[in-house]
Amino acid sequence: MLKFIAIGAASAIVLAGCSNGSSSDDNGGTPITFNSFAEIEPAATAMQTTYTDPNDTLLMGITPATAADIPDSGSSAYQGFISGEIAGDDLIGELTITATFAAGNGAISSEATNFYHETNGAYTGTLTGTGILVQDPPMGVSQVQTDVDGTLSNGGMDFATMIALEGSVIANGSDPVGAIAGTADGSVGGDFLDDGIFSAER
Repeated sequence: MLKFIAIGAASAIVLAGCSNGSSSDDNGGTPITFNSFAEIEPAATAMQTTYTDPNDTLLMGITPATAADIPDSGSSAYQGFISGEIAGDDLIGELTITATFAAGNGAISSEATNFYHETNGAYTGTLTGTGILVQDPPMGVSQVQTDVDGTLSNGGMDFATMIALEGSVIANGSDPVGAIAGTADGSVGGDFLDDGIFSAER
C-alpha cells in the first residue's frame, strides 16, 4: 500500500520575493488516463518514490527550488497524482497543477479527477481549486499552497471532498523547477484522507 503523511491546510499569504528576470512556458506532457486502481497505483508509486522516502519527506539531496530558480513570468502545467487512505485503503486520483509564475508570488490552479479506490473502485467527479506559489517563503511556509474541492461519487453516494495541498517546487532531472511534491490534508465525505501526498511533473 502507498504510505503518506498529512499536514495543515493552506493559508493565503502575500510575501515579497526576489526577482530573477526569468520566464517559463511549459504545457506539460499529455496526461495518461487510467482505467483501474491496478493501473494507476504503480504509476503513482513510481512518481512518489522519485521524490519522497518511506517517511514521506523529500529524499536526501532533494531540496525546494531557490527563488532564483523559479521564473518571474510564464506558466507550466504539471501532471501527476494525489493519494491517501480512506478507511484504511488507498484512494488515488490524477492531478493537474498549473503554475503561473510571477516575481514574489505566482498563482496556482489545480484539478484532480479519475479517482480509484483500492476496494471500492472508481470515484467519479472533478475537484478544483486555486492557490499561490511563493518564490521565497519564510521558514515553515510552503512554496506551493492550493486546494482541490468538490464532490466525488461512488456506489450511488456523493461525498463532499475538501483537500488542501502544501508542497515545494523541486528539480526533475536537469529541470530545476520540473516537479512539485508535498502533502495533502482533508476529507472525503465523513472520512479523513489519511497519510495524503501529491506529486506532479511538467
